[in-house]
Order: sequence, then C-alpha cells, then structure tokens
Amino acid sequence: MAKKNQVILTSGKRKTAVARVKLVEDKKNPLIRINGMTLDTLENGHNKTRIMEPLTLIGDIYKNNLNITVKVHGGGPVSQAEAIRMGIARALVKYYKNNTQVEAIFNEYDKTMISGDVRRREMKKAGGRGARARFQKSYR
Repeated sequence: MAKKNQVILTSGKRKTAVARVKLVEDKKNPLIRINGMTLDTLENGHNKTRIMEPLTLIGDIYKNNLNITVKVHGGGPVSQAEAIRMGIARALVKYYKNNTQVEAIFNEYDKTMISGDVRRREMKKAGGRGARARFQKSYR
C-alpha cells in the first residue's frame, strides 16, 4: 500500500486516445470520475465494464477506498475506455507496489492491461485512397 494521502499519477494509451489517471486514497468519498463526470453517467455498458475490469480483477485486495480521477482525450469511445483501463491498472500496480500479486493478476488476465498495444493505423500511400487500396486502372 502507498503512504497516506499520496497522489499516484499514471497514464494509459490506446491508438490515439490518451488517459491521465490520478489516484488518491479517500475513505469518505470513493469515486471514479471521467472528464468530470461519474462513471454511472456513461451510457455504453460494455465500455463501463472494460473500465471497471482492473478493480473487479483484484476484488479481494481492493477495499473501495480510492478516489480515481481520469482525464481522457483523443480516439473513439472504445479506445478511450481501453486507455482508461490501462491507466487505472497501472495506478493500482503502483498503489499496491508491495503486493506483487496485483501485477501478476493483470498480466495473467490480459498482458496489454499494463504494457499496452503497439498497433497503430497504417499510413496512406501515394497512388490510392488508403494504405493498401489503389485507384482503378482503365485501359480504354
């Protein structure tokens, strides 16, 4: 466990989405806020579960006394959810640094939860509409 009132800052990236996570111990008012709104205001249920994955995975270890504030920008809704998920997972690993079991749980479940996914969009090339697509050729 981290020291009392210690602020932990981490970040998570997925494609072009970047999430900055601030984790503070707060027993009176434990909340998860994303861009100033609570997690309950998110409409997409799948994205909600993706964001909550790190907390549910360490269920017995996690005591629901953390205030998590996230600022995320760039990318689409799914990429943002993945970036938030990675940022929260990294913050929890830092918070429970004495407990090596937390990082092992995350790596066993999904390795990209901490290390990230390096895949990016392929660049468009000349002679076509996209990375691989070419303009049609006419012989007449």
